Amino acid sequence: MNVIPCHFVLATKRGPNGEKLKLRARLVANGQHQEYGIDYRETFAPTSNMATIRAVLTMAAHQDWEIHQIDVKSAYLNATLRDDIYMRPPPGYLKEKDRGKVSKLLHNLYGLKQAGFEWSEELEQFFLDAKFTRSQVDQAVYYRRTSEEHTVITVSVDDMAIMSKHLKHILKFKHQLRTRFEISNLGELTWLLRLKVERD
Repeated sequence: MNVIPCHFVLATKRGPNGEKLKLRARLVANGQHQEYGIDYRETFAPTSNMATIRAVLTMAAHQDWEIHQIDVKSAYLNATLRDDIYMRPPPGYLKEKDRGKVSKLLHNLYGLKQAGFEWSEELEQFFLDAKFTRSQVDQAVYYRRTSEEHTVITVSVDDMAIMSKHLKHILKFKHQLRTRFEISNLGELTWLLRLKVERD
């Protein structure tokens, strides 16, 4: 088996005015050491492109819909890891008597080549269970349309913009998502992928 290394990544998450929102330390697998056919097979993961996001936001603004945003916490860790991945433990993790041992991953880590694909598959299954339909134009856009509801969601890895005519449908979706994943409820959309959103 291939044993891959890992390292910590330190980052600062900033808001629309450059202010510090949070400091983050994340353990990341060194995916460049993975070997195709041994450590992974699929890597493709769709994400909404900016043209699609702008088009959907324009539609929502024109229709005077509610627009909210959520963030899925540690998204990749929620996905099922289907491959056997072995990783060197991070520095200081093992005791002296365990030196030389390796870790078998039970969940996806950021940095793994298949992590985005696995998360995309997990999220698609959630949307299908929640009776959403995947857009044929952009695979990272989902919608649910009934006689009473029309809700559209754009997905950018772990960030989602939720648009609907009625606030109750947005709240319903957030409740459904919370039953499967831990989320940050960011309220009305103000900042998405370095795009500042203001409404009057």
